[in-house]
Amino acid sequence: MAKNSPHYPLTFEEVEEMTTAFKELDKDSNGSITAQEMRECLNRTHIDHDNDEVDSAMKSMDSNKDGKVTFDEYMSFMVKLVTEQSHKKERKHSSKQQTKKK
Repeated sequence: MAKNSPHYPLTFEEVEEMTTAFKELDKDSNGSITAQEMRECLNRTHIDHDNDEVDSAMKSMDSNKDGKVTFDEYMSFMVKLVTEQSHKKERKHSSKQQTKKK
C-alpha cells in the first residue's frame, strides 16, 4: 500500500480482508454497522462475547459518536490497531536484539 494511501500501512490483502469482514458485519448493507449487527455476527460465528465488550469496541471505532460505525471509521480504527501492533513487535524485537548484545 502506498504511503499516501488512507489505509497505509495495511497491505492490499489486509484491506480486502477487512473490507470483507465489514461487509459481513453490515448485514443491511447500508454502509455502517451497529452494535446489534456486531452482536448478531458474533452469535452467527459462535464467538463468545458480552454486551459491554461489543459496546466498548463500537465506542472505540465510532469517532463521530453517532452510534454506528461507517466503513471509514472502521478502517481508520483497523489502521490504528495494526500500526500499534506493529510498533509493539518492533519494540519487542529491538529489546531482544539489545539483550543479545549484552
